[in-house]
Amino acid sequence: MLRKFVQRGSLLLLLSFGISACSSVMYFGRVQKTKLVDPAIVHLEPENIEIINSEGLRLHAWWFKTKTAKDKGSIVFFHGNAENLTSHFLSLSWIPDEGYNYLIWDYPGYGVSEGEPSPKSNALSAIAVMKWVHENKDQRPLIVLGQSMGGHIALRAALDLKDQIPMKAIIVDGAFLSNRSIGRQKLSEGWLTWLFQPLGWLLMNDSYAPDDPGRLAPIPLLVIRGDKDRVVAPRFGDEIFEKAHEPKQIWRIEEGQHIDTFWAHKKIYRQKLIEYLETLR
Repeated sequence: MLRKFVQRGSLLLLLSFGISACSSVMYFGRVQKTKLVDPAIVHLEPENIEIINSEGLRLHAWWFKTKTAKDKGSIVFFHGNAENLTSHFLSLSWIPDEGYNYLIWDYPGYGVSEGEPSPKSNALSAIAVMKWVHENKDQRPLIVLGQSMGGHIALRAALDLKDQIPMKAIIVDGAFLSNRSIGRQKLSEGWLTWLFQPLGWLLMNDSYAPDDPGRLAPIPLLVIRGDKDRVVAPRFGDEIFEKAHEPKQIWRIEEGQHIDTFWAHKKIYRQKLIEYLETLR
């Protein structure tokens, strides 16, 4: 009897560990509520924005206006997991000097945004944010840029709003299509969780996943992924590219790790991004 009790307890412990692993992979950033970096350090002064989604949640965003005389357009930036917008804004802190405005926002439960993150709440919030930028800041076609989990959410938002809001391009860096697949990958990386890979399929929710990137066409799509990405395997970026329709591009970055495109490789890829944006009409 005691032996069976211990066996059952061990199994429950392992299952709980697997569930916890999936949850932490998805929404680790909700634990970070503090301001991490002052934009003044990089000579930026954002406008604080409050956007209310269809659930009535108040979402926090920063709007950075271009510093140049010529306003080339606006980027809606979907940041990655962990921390909040007060650190992730640095990824595009150089873009206002190149003629572009950008808005970065926090998912429900991240930073000072209200609520708790979930696939549904994130998707509804993304729709509200995109509509707000279009209606209040820039009615020209928007550039959508998402990193990691943000790329996943950005793709879904673009699919939801394709026929409602004009978009100039969709750019995803270190992104993935399926929550279930990424959850399974994470469980496969630990010796303790390896046997419970099916939990990644059972516990994660793909109801609000961007199931068919092919439907984004004819909006141009740029996929970026690093060959050495250990957080989101390179194959997930390849999958997005393969399922998308023209016009599309993919940048496979040698030695590239997770969303370090505009940092470790900034001399090449910052300029390359500007050149890419200049080719768009």
